Amino acid sequence: MIHLRSLDKRYREGGRDRVVLHDFSLDVAEGERLALVGRSGAGKSTLLNMISGMDSPDAGDVNVGGARVDRLSERDRTLFRRRHIGFVFQFFNLIPTLTVLENLLLPLQLLGQGGAEARGRAAKLLQQVGLADRGASFPEQLSGGEQQRVAIARALIHRPRVLLADEPTGTLDEETGAQVLALLDELTAAYHMTVVMVTHSPEVAARMDRVIRLVDGRPVEA
Repeated sequence: MIHLRSLDKRYREGGRDRVVLHDFSLDVAEGERLALVGRSGAGKSTLLNMISGMDSPDAGDVNVGGARVDRLSERDRTLFRRRHIGFVFQFFNLIPTLTVLENLLLPLQLLGQGGAEARGRAAKLLQQVGLADRGASFPEQLSGGEQQRVAIARALIHRPRVLLADEPTGTLDEETGAQVLALLDELTAAYHMTVVMVTHSPEVAARMDRVIRLVDGRPVEA
């Protein structure tokens, strides 16, 4: 599903180049759940951004589901994300002025999908994440764990091929985090979704099919 070849990425900081990725190659199979671990600044979030097309490599190939993401125009990368990529972040990134239901419907509306079918899909997902009765609530009325459940539902509602998760339990307590991870496991398995998750937690990484550690800009099997 994901083929990364010979990626290089550097940033200019304080008048010097900082190399984040160097000659980085990695394959992720369809339906595989991969954990990315490594110290802060090792390039984990940069890698997610390249897979999604939010950032581009200085050199190398990014192929996701047969699409050369690094060669797409900015507009086409945006459309590619909307159709094929789901995101779950550490900070829930829900729109505070929209209700839970409206937050869920937004990705479908951006794809020109609406009506009864969209609402039915949203209602089913809310039931699956245990929030069937909270569709009319606003994010601030929910607990952190509930907001993350909404964020997961929003990430999955357009049935993406790839789910990218960046420290999805980083702001949650241990018990709530475990519940959120179990929910992610259940739903991504049901949709046979490819998952790439950034985490600092050995316990979270252990739940994945494979763990890759980023060391000096390159992948190392952990």
